Amino acid sequence: MRYRYDGTITVFLSLILTIMLSVIMGMTESAAYAASRMKCELATDMSLESVFAEYNRELLDRYDLYFIDTSYGGGSPSLGELKEHMEDYISYNIDPSKGTLSLISPADFTALRLDSLDIVEASYASDAAGRVFKRQAIQAFEDMHGVSMAKALAEKTRNLISDYDGSGIEDERPDEYRAELEEKLNGLDYKVSENPARNAFDDREGILRHVMNTKGVSGKTIDAATLISHRSINKGTGLHGGTLDTESTLSELMFDEYLMDKCDSYTDENTDGGADYELEYILYGRNTDKANLREAVEKLMLLRYGADALYIFTDSEKRESVKVIALIICALLFMPDMTDALTDLILLAWAYGESVSDVVRLLAGERVPLMKNREDWKMPLWGLIAIKANARPTGQKGSGFSYEDYLRVFLFAENKTTKCMRAMDIIEMNLRQTDGNKSFRMDGCVEYVSMTATMTSRGRYGLTIDRKMSYQSDF
Repeated sequence: MRYRYDGTITVFLSLILTIMLSVIMGMTESAAYAASRMKCELATDMSLESVFAEYNRELLDRYDLYFIDTSYGGGSPSLGELKEHMEDYISYNIDPSKGTLSLISPADFTALRLDSLDIVEASYASDAAGRVFKRQAIQAFEDMHGVSMAKALAEKTRNLISDYDGSGIEDERPDEYRAELEEKLNGLDYKVSENPARNAFDDREGILRHVMNTKGVSGKTIDAATLISHRSINKGTGLHGGTLDTESTLSELMFDEYLMDKCDSYTDENTDGGADYELEYILYGRNTDKANLREAVEKLMLLRYGADALYIFTDSEKRESVKVIALIICALLFMPDMTDALTDLILLAWAYGESVSDVVRLLAGERVPLMKNREDWKMPLWGLIAIKANARPTGQKGSGFSYEDYLRVFLFAENKTTKCMRAMDIIEMNLRQTDGNKSFRMDGCVEYVSMTATMTSRGRYGLTIDRKMSYQSDF
């Protein structure tokens, strides 16, 4: 009995040991799988974080924007290049021997091998009609000034636009009234036609000569065909992550203020960028600095002409002084019935002279009241003999709207998509003049990536990891 009992214990222990070994081996295998998966996930996470740390430094320094330039300073942007960078980072993190000079390879219990890596989604700056770029620009503006101050600046611009809209300045059309008067006075040799008010707005090349010395105007040209607003562009998967609304009025105002901060205009000192008058280009999109400035000056002239004409017809003192001159002219020509019409025409010419003076002052950095009163009027009646000679800056800052304030109003009224695309034109032009960015393209700049990595551990376990990352959200 004793020997039979000892044999039973041996059999029992053998059975128990088999079960225990199975459990231990199962736990070991499970731990190995968990370790392999953790290492796979960590390698994938680190590869994404590494490529997102490769944002374009010049883009950040100049415009406070975070984007991965998928051209990496080379020719054309390519997601294939981005993919290669990810694969390289993963390979260094799963193979402890890679990149080492040791003759003895370190132990690697997971033996991970990268089988494939695919970029499933990618969001470019130009996606959603430029709203990916726009969202970052608004976020950058908030970061630069603080959220409360950024909103306060936007509200200040909103009030400026409200004052502009409430003035009715765009409703005035003195040039149309002038045409009616000229038709009525047909045949009367009143000599006012020598005044440039007659054809200034039709003289596309010469309007700048009425308000400045054109020798000082930038002669830079813009090769628009190479810029994002004119060429075929890469298409990504649009906006991802983030909660910022890019289409609200407040967001639009903050985007405009971002452009005012980052882009130059005629009244700023000239830069070494692709264009000197960047804000004017965003508004008008012409191929030369001179043409963009001409468009801005033409619109200012029309607006100021309307505002000054609106006021001068309410000033009884000015009307009486002009009527005396009109009476004399009509009496000499034996056409007394034309006195009132000629009076109005001379008043319009005087308003035009004042508008030239206004624009000269605006371009000199001074401010001009949106709507005039008697104290604000600068051009004397005799100044119409030589308008340009008598339209000079006062040397005082003044009150009212500045040139930049008018640009703010014009920017807000501009088409949103056009504004975004031309703003990216400016960024492309300027970055292409910096080292390592000769072929820079905004439609090659990535903000969001979704990727899938497939690996094998110890030749047995297949592991698939899905990850996504964005500069706007951690998901």
